[in-house]
Amino acid sequence: MNFYDRKSEFFKDIFAKTAIMRKPITGIVSGYHQLPYILIAPDENNDSHAIEINGKINVSPKFIISPGMIRESFGDVFDPETFDKDLQGRFFSFAYSNKKNIKIESEYFKIKNVEEKAEEYIKRVLDQLMGQENINTGLIFGPQFKYYPVSLDRFINEIVEREFNV
Repeated sequence: MNFYDRKSEFFKDIFAKTAIMRKPITGIVSGYHQLPYILIAPDENNDSHAIEINGKINVSPKFIISPGMIRESFGDVFDPETFDKDLQGRFFSFAYSNKKNIKIESEYFKIKNVEEKAEEYIKRVLDQLMGQENINTGLIFGPQFKYYPVSLDRFINEIVEREFNV
């Protein structure tokens, strides 16, 4: 799934039912870095099993998009009355894209099946992360495995909200 409609009631429901069990303590810092995560979701084929995704979201440094790059003027791209000249952004990548000028990497992405209910397994993983004193890895409960990008979107949104509202 490369794109989903954030206005769709179905995807809003997936987004809302995603639970961020643990956010990384480290924030979004300057330069390239990674946000490791573990996403756990119920196996839709067997309620007594879970599916775990281990991955890393690669975060770029701040970037600048120049209208010249897309052969348009600022007025064509942004409403001049509401455009904030201090607008900044980041790229977060976790899936493939064939768009030009975007580098998306997947250093590792592992999926494994677990013979344990998702709700019980996520508690055990949370305990393990706490026991390891792991402050970098986020833990996410996704309501449906096949829509994990929506759950990752929720994770990213919460981190960005925390970083830019402080």
